[in-house]
Amino acid sequence: TKVHLRDFANEGLRTLVIAEKELTPQYYEEWNQRYNEAFQSTVDRDAKLDAVAEEIEKDLQLVGATAIEDKLQDGVPHAIKKL
Repeated sequence: TKVHLRDFANEGLRTLVIAEKELTPQYYEEWNQRYNEAFQSTVDRDAKLDAVAEEIEKDLQLVGATAIEDKLQDGVPHAIKKL
């Protein structure tokens, strides 16, 4: 699958990677509490949410990937050239 991802990227395709990790109920409850606290924060909310998300997005097992051609909308290539 890693080889496929590299090939998809080289072809300029939009990719979706599917991964998994088994969580114990206790780990999930503790993480969910931290997530809710970050979500309700009024100070540095985005940074806190990013940090909590990063915790759970570690040590994932790659399950698979998919890719699609994502054509630019009409007029976008012309706008890019102008830039």
